[in-house]
Amino acid sequence: MPRSAPKAHAPESIEILHDLCGVYTKPALVKRLLDRVGWTHEADLSSARLLEPGAGDGEFLVEAVRRLVASFVRCGVHLDIKSLRDRVLAYELAPGEANKARTRIIAEMKALGMHHSTAIACARAWVRTEDFLLAELPHPNFTHIVGNPPYIRWSKLPKAMSKAYAEKLPSTIARGDLYLPFLHRSFEHLANDGRCAFICSDRWRYTVYAKDFRTKWLASMHIETEPAGEAKEAFDRDVYVHPEILTASRRKSLKPQKARRKRGGKTLAELGCTIRVGPALGVTPAFVLEPHEHDVEPQLLHPWVDTSEVLAGRVDWSGRRVISPYDNTGDLIDLENHPLFAAHIRRFEAPLRARYIVRNGAAWYRTIDKVKAIDWSPPKLLIPEVAKIPRVAIDRSGAIPSHGLYCIFSHQTDILDIYDRLRDGKLAKALAPIAPRVKGRYMRCYRRFLAMMTI
Repeated sequence: MPRSAPKAHAPESIEILHDLCGVYTKPALVKRLLDRVGWTHEADLSSARLLEPGAGDGEFLVEAVRRLVASFVRCGVHLDIKSLRDRVLAYELAPGEANKARTRIIAEMKALGMHHSTAIACARAWVRTEDFLLAELPHPNFTHIVGNPPYIRWSKLPKAMSKAYAEKLPSTIARGDLYLPFLHRSFEHLANDGRCAFICSDRWRYTVYAKDFRTKWLASMHIETEPAGEAKEAFDRDVYVHPEILTASRRKSLKPQKARRKRGGKTLAELGCTIRVGPALGVTPAFVLEPHEHDVEPQLLHPWVDTSEVLAGRVDWSGRRVISPYDNTGDLIDLENHPLFAAHIRRFEAPLRARYIVRNGAAWYRTIDKVKAIDWSPPKLLIPEVAKIPRVAIDRSGAIPSHGLYCIFSHQTDILDIYDRLRDGKLAKALAPIAPRVKGRYMRCYRRFLAMMTI
């Protein structure tokens, strides 16, 4: 059923949106994305169709036009409005930016020797001042789709705009971040033999709001990602987002992937392992003693390690210890029976009382999570949750890990066997297609990614 024509967004809403996410792509990266989809001078583009969902001021379009004209000349295709009209389609919501894009296209085509009237006709046909997410596209499939979709949290959208999207878009993708429905609609309109390439955030790979998106598209699309460099190298202004280049094409068959899964390894759960994160303390200096500090009852102290002490293949313990203010049954100890601890912890009383758990009735001197030595005493593997190069070390000391460490316990397989499957770069290799990277090229080695990998 065709969509009914959507009401135009209010000008003030469009202006707000543009101010928030009008971040444009630098020319070098534009060229990389067009290369990724095969929109090149050497390709035969005479029957190709390029879609740009958010054109901005036309950076992608100008480079695409250069390549399109060069392709036509090389292939001997006559350059006129009839042959060019259906080759490109772009959407831009902000009228001022759409006009800039058209003006740049006209100037570029004239510089390439095109007649003035042909350049104007192409610019008008190619750039539509409409909302891509709500528009009725004139063609069902595009062979090439590229762009830099707008990135903005759903909660920051103008209310009238988010309401319009909620009425027209599937509820599974009308949430989280605006770039998600841009990817969704683009995938819907990708030809069977077509390719997409976007510069976008990597958050679709791991956020809860993108779970339905992943479920729908990972089964039918072959998606690859690669680093795009720092944000300042990718965009015309600095933004706090880790960009990646996403390329996608439709899967020809799922059989090869299933075969690889059988030949591959097993998940940690299949190997009889459990994954736990180190206990949260709340105010770390209140509960962690430096090696030279001895002002707490020794029976309350246990070795403590954090991410800086977990190296590739070994734990370099600095001698710090964590205070466990709990008895053997897990009950909180009485301060009156532990005067040294009482004197120590009262130095941190103000920040400890300011914690959320205390405001909700918890004892002010407790840790957020219970710290019990027996829970961490079995041999375990330690993995920092964020690292440039994921690393793993085996610990047999019973040390209690910080909240920034994930621990793998093996209940069926020898822990050394699990370690051998992860050491010497194998952990990084297993996580590479799953775990996203954040600013600075650090990889998130979170529990759900560790649980998903096969080794």
